[in-house]
Amino acid sequence: MIKFWSITILIFAVSTYLISKFTLKSYRSETGERIWRYGYGRSTYWRVLTLCSIAITILTMFVLYWIGIPIV
Repeated sequence: MIKFWSITILIFAVSTYLISKFTLKSYRSETGERIWRYGYGRSTYWRVLTLCSIAITILTMFVLYWIGIPIV
């Protein structure tokens, strides 16, 4: 079970980092500095980023299971 959680946390952390690295500057410039600074833009961005990272993690774990790589 430790192997499962280690792989899951690693996939989640890497996907979150990569998505934020590629999208943070563009989203921040689209929303504007004032909206970003006062919370609404920032909280929406991180909420959507977290949901996307969770979806990528679940899909990756499903594909690993489907291929036959022992996770648990």
